[in-house]
Formats: sequence, C-alpha cells, structure tokens
Amino acid sequence: MVAGISGDMLLAALIDAGADVPSIERRLRSIPVYYSKCKSIHLERKDVKRHGFRACGVEIQISEDQTDAYAKTFSEAVERIVRSSEMSEQAVAFAINSANLLIAAESKVHGSGHADVHLHEAGSTDTIADIIGVAAACDSLGIFESTIHATPVAVGGGVVNFSHGIVSTPAPAVMEIMREKGVPIVGGKDPSELTTPTGITMLVNLKPKFLVTYPEMVAEKVGYGAGTRELRGGPNFLRVVLGRTLSTEEFSDRIILAETNLDDASGEVVSYAVQRLIDSGAKDAWVTSAQFKKNRPGYVLHVICDQKDLEQCSKIIIEETGTLGVRYQTWDRVLLERDVRTVPVKLEGQMFDVRVKFAKDSTGKTLRAKPEADDVQEIARVLQLPAREVARMIETQI
Repeated sequence: MVAGISGDMLLAALIDAGADVPSIERRLRSIPVYYSKCKSIHLERKDVKRHGFRACGVEIQISEDQTDAYAKTFSEAVERIVRSSEMSEQAVAFAINSANLLIAAESKVHGSGHADVHLHEAGSTDTIADIIGVAAACDSLGIFESTIHATPVAVGGGVVNFSHGIVSTPAPAVMEIMREKGVPIVGGKDPSELTTPTGITMLVNLKPKFLVTYPEMVAEKVGYGAGTRELRGGPNFLRVVLGRTLSTEEFSDRIILAETNLDDASGEVVSYAVQRLIDSGAKDAWVTSAQFKKNRPGYVLHVICDQKDLEQCSKIIIEETGTLGVRYQTWDRVLLERDVRTVPVKLEGQMFDVRVKFAKDSTGKTLRAKPEADDVQEIARVLQLPAREVARMIETQI
C-alpha cells in the first residue's frame, strides 16, 4: 500500500472493483435516522486522475452539526444502523468492531475512559459513512467469505494537524492500532499523512494476512480508490484486487523458519525453550541432533512462526538458551484449510466431547478428520483402554 489507506479510498476502490452502489447508498441513507448529528447524506461517485492514472473517487456530501461526539453516542449509532439493515452477520460484526477499535485507540492515546472519550475528527458522520459503506461494499462483493491479503502499509512522514494540535505522522491513534494488531508498516514516498485512523481500523478488521508480495492468484477484478490529494512521489490511490487462487485443492501462505545452533545447552533447557515457543504462538518448534566444530555434539532448535511473531520468538530463544544469534528464512508453503470443532461421541456407554481437526479442500470437502491427541489420551485414561483403540473408535463416529 504505497499510498496508504483511508476510509474513502477503501470505499472507492471497492466500488471500482464492482461493489453495488445502490445497496451502499441505501445503507448510508439510514445514518441520519440513527445519528442525530447527521441531517442529510449523499454519495457521489466519479472518475478522477492521480498522476496520470484513472481512479474512482467518492465524495460523501454531508450536512451535520459541527459539535463533537462522545464515544457512546458514536458506537450506539453504528450498531443501530447495521442491525436495522439487511447486511450479513459478518458485515454487522465488521462495522461494530471497527467502531469499537477506533474508540479504544482514541481512548488509549488520550488516557480517557472508553465510554467517555471525546471524539473529534473520528466522531464525524464521514467516519460512520466510511464504515457503513465499506461493510455494505464488502457484503456485495462476497469479501467476508474470502481470504484477504495485504501488503505493508505506508504511513507517510512529516506532521499532521488535527484538533489537538500538530503531531508527527502517523497520528497517535493510527500508531496505536498498528502496534496492537501487529501491522507491518513502511514510511512511504510522500512526507504527509498517508494512513488515517478510519482506514487502518477497517483494514485490520478485515483480518488480512500481511505479505511482502502478492500471493499466487488469478486477478479477476481490480479497483482503484483515489485519495483527495495529489502526492509528490506517485499516484495517490489504493488498489484492491479480487481473484482466485491457482489451486482448487490447496491454498498457500508465507511463514518464517528460524533456527539456532546449540552446543552448550542441556536437554532440560532446550525442552523448556521449545515449550515456551509453542505457548507464545509459534506454529511449531522442534529439535534435531547435530555435531559442530571440534566434534562437539549439540542441537539445532527450529521454529516455524508468522512474520509478526519472529521478534518475540527470537527473544525467547535468546533468553532461554543463551545463544548469540538466530537465523531465519521466509518460506512459502501449500496446505489444506483446517479447522477444529468439538464433536460429541459415545464410547463404552459414556458421552465425551472430543476436539477434531478437519482438513478440507477449497470446495469444503473434508479430506481428513483426526481427533486431538490430548482428548484421546484423557478418554483412554477414563475408559482404561489403549489410546490407539480409543482413537479408532472415535474415528468411526466422525
């Protein structure tokens, strides 16, 4: 996102990618009904040019009171608007969560209670319109049912002038949201504000996987959402790409493989380090035996984690093992979609709840189902049966 993200840029990009404008307008018209600050609202879509490139621009014409709003009034209005509309449950949750995250960030940076925080720019009707509009646009495009990826977000540079005075970019609320949600950022090529609180709030509530480059996909629709300013470093627009994965059976993601050599750590130390890594959110951690210089026996500690968890995992490795460094590589991998569900089973006349991991292809067809080992072992202890027999009995019922 070389030009960052704002609420109107995201809405415009989704409209340019094919979102249904009448359905968006219908939801926006309900804002004056539930938000007393707003008197009237109208959405205008138009084609604009940014640095010689065509993009979609949206202008939301609003008549509103110029008084500031409090968080409670703001969040209640958003919830009433989306619950009164015919939006999906995912869209309703997205809008409510976006409003609450924005309020929480403002509360944190101003040191105010969540309900009492005094919203300034964030409490404008324009903010609600962006949230409601994007929720409706994502609904019409089926985005809430899709896997979403994003590249690191450009925040710009210089300073931003708002109701509390002049502060450096990114604005405090933007930085707080990025810190809390682990969003990767870059400065960007323009010395101005590129990412707004509303924009970053909605992006993180779409729950994207952040990648340095695009994932393997076939692009089917592309939308360009224009920002309001001309930037010095390039075109000021946000690009949204809708497409499908190359494989119909599998999907891919990108992970980090971190490793370190250990020739002076005991088995107890290494074992505890592995457990801490797993508990901290690493996808996997294991140890292999090795022989190093001067024929010294030792271990290689391996960890698989997401990019956002690399710093924490490296810190744990160094703290627990005393190693002087951690090396890492970025790997692409292909894997089946997985989810864990609790399944009731009847064994030896008794009912048990068992967590089962299901592996599915992109059509939703289950290719494999396996009960969690901890649950199998616990049931085996209760029934005083071998664990492998209990696992077989469970598999016949799932």
